Amino acid sequence: MSNPFAQLLAQQLHTLVKIRNCSSHQEKGFALPLAMGLGFVMILLGMSSMIMAQSDRITAWNRKESGASLAVSEGGMARTLAQLTQTDNRILLTRNYDTINPKTGTTYLGPDGILNSGDEEPATVDEWTGYTGSSSTPCDATAKTITPNVTFSGAMSSGGQFQLKAYRYNPTDQTGTLLVEGQHGERISHILSTLVIQSEIENFPGVLAMQGAVIRGRTLIGQHANLYYDPAWSADTSLTDKSAPSDSDRASYLNAVYSTAQDGPGNDLIAGNIVGCQITQTLSVDLPTTVTSLGEVKSSTTLTAANSPYHIEELELDGTDVVTVDTTDGPVYLYVTDSFELRGNAQLRNIRTDGESPRVGDLRIIVHDADDGTPPIELYDQSCIDTAFVYNKINDLQLQGSGDGCPSSGNTNFDGVAWVEDVISSININPHTRIVPAEDDDIITTNGSTSGIRVPNDVSSLADVVSGIGITPTNKFGYVKSWQRVRF
Repeated sequence: MSNPFAQLLAQQLHTLVKIRNCSSHQEKGFALPLAMGLGFVMILLGMSSMIMAQSDRITAWNRKESGASLAVSEGGMARTLAQLTQTDNRILLTRNYDTINPKTGTTYLGPDGILNSGDEEPATVDEWTGYTGSSSTPCDATAKTITPNVTFSGAMSSGGQFQLKAYRYNPTDQTGTLLVEGQHGERISHILSTLVIQSEIENFPGVLAMQGAVIRGRTLIGQHANLYYDPAWSADTSLTDKSAPSDSDRASYLNAVYSTAQDGPGNDLIAGNIVGCQITQTLSVDLPTTVTSLGEVKSSTTLTAANSPYHIEELELDGTDVVTVDTTDGPVYLYVTDSFELRGNAQLRNIRTDGESPRVGDLRIIVHDADDGTPPIELYDQSCIDTAFVYNKINDLQLQGSGDGCPSSGNTNFDGVAWVEDVISSININPHTRIVPAEDDDIITTNGSTSGIRVPNDVSSLADVVSGIGITPTNKFGYVKSWQRVRF
């Protein structure tokens, strides 16, 4: 028996029986000790019953309090989810909030959104408080400011308090993880829930020229093939709005980006809007302190997420060279500093081996040199950059291809999203009369080539960077992926 009183009772009964068996039936004076012993046994039995009953009541109370705290945390989770379905609060779904766990002195979740994984941080992460967004795109006078209003804690009608402890957005998995605490009396429970986040980005700048665009009849195709440029660097500085393919002022905007019959093929091959708008961006271009240095990459190789980020000084491919970037296990970052050119049928490809399609935001190429001149991105012949986000705030994307080089449908040398200083086509007509002196010195002549850029229809994997240029994604959670009680 595990109960100490029950053990004591057994010992007393055993002693009495032993005494009785050892005594003669004729022995006088046994009745009184036996009666006293049995009385003591009955007292112990009563005490044991009372203590066991009290223990059962305490256990039942603890279970009730524990169940009540769990109900509070679940109710708090439901209330938090309801808040995040509201239009003004959805903009927070791609941002982070992570408070300090007093038991560990670090944040509850960390960037990976997983408890006790080792990536927890020593300071509170709060990208929610004070954050505002915009209802439209940059340079839109009709844009309205979006101000979220989320309650982080509150009382439940049944008693008890809930508190949001953490929310982490994972841009790779496109999920958000919520941690809510519920307290009832002295009992505390925690619920961890993971949501699938869907981000839609309207008027997305698939091709962003932070200064000028010299298109010369090149193809820009795809649902998000919107071309943004700074009017101050255009052929017509008065155009500061946007023009869709069917708008009456489309020809004027094509003229502004040097894409008329005087510049190259005369057809309008830009599928999206042409937007005259100066955009200031805030993305970091600094080389990380810890990188995998590859030096020169001038032949075929395969790169994986395991060793990302990579530093490449010279990226020069020709002929049938293929650099394969496997993003199955996560995003890959390439930092290119000295030269970047593809010739012949060379390719820089983003692939996955798990049956899923590669995502444009999973291969990010940052071209920047803090010490010397930042190189342009040069694409020649039938070369291809396939499914990547390229960023070059100091120099150009030069479209000098002579024909289709990418495996997708269409006539392209670059499939992805390009945010660069200038987008420059090769000289594409003979005689060449509309000269752009600042850009025409270092490019070749192709005459009539239309191979250009395909922007992917799914750009949700770049939802984390668009806020840097003043665009607020339209977010919502598709469904609850997991809902579980967790213990610390």
